[in-house]
Amino acid sequence: MNFFTADIHFCDESTMRSDNRPFKSVKEYDKFTIKQWNKVAKAGDTIYVVGDLLDCDGPDSREWEQGLKLIKKIKANIVLIMGNNEQRIVRLFFDNDYDQFVKVCKSYGIKEVYKNLNIEFAGKKFHLVHQIKDGVKNRINLFGHTHLCLGVYHPYGLCVSCDLNHFRLFTEEILLGYLQRKKDYWEPDENCNFINPFIKEVDGKFINVKQNGKAYQEYLKSNR
Repeated sequence: MNFFTADIHFCDESTMRSDNRPFKSVKEYDKFTIKQWNKVAKAGDTIYVVGDLLDCDGPDSREWEQGLKLIKKIKANIVLIMGNNEQRIVRLFFDNDYDQFVKVCKSYGIKEVYKNLNIEFAGKKFHLVHQIKDGVKNRINLFGHTHLCLGVYHPYGLCVSCDLNHFRLFTEEILLGYLQRKKDYWEPDENCNFINPFIKEVDGKFINVKQNGKAYQEYLKSNR
């Protein structure tokens, strides 16, 4: 079976505080997360972590190393999609050597590491990518990064941040249920589609036209 999550930030106290995660300590959070994963995802199953499994706040940050040591406690296979924190680790601690970072991750038990990944299940095509700005058209984007900020539903995909599922894994069944509700209820509801009116698709990418207004206006005036 396949499971999905994002924005775990193992061993990071600052994320605990900033996101107001309901745990007394980061150790309690880490222990709870691993326990919940092992309850539902068994050996041979796959957990797709869509970015920020690890945490890195800067050149003095070593939480990511402690996070890697927790992987051996997880029964299922971990497939990691690179998040902005993993990218920061590669830049600060591996001299931008992505392949060496992947090698280290695998030495701790992570099965595979990808920058993004296309998968299919139940006859549907999905694109796994940490930041929705790097999403694609013609696939359902499963992403993270925004934590609680924008909720699960978006016209361009679903956010699988752990904060949005009580720090438990998203199953295929849960995601398929969301997609059915998206079709039946959310898409016809103008209030749902107003959730972020500034996100527009441009050349197969998603941009915030409020933040990038000039660029968007130039695009509208161009012949592309």
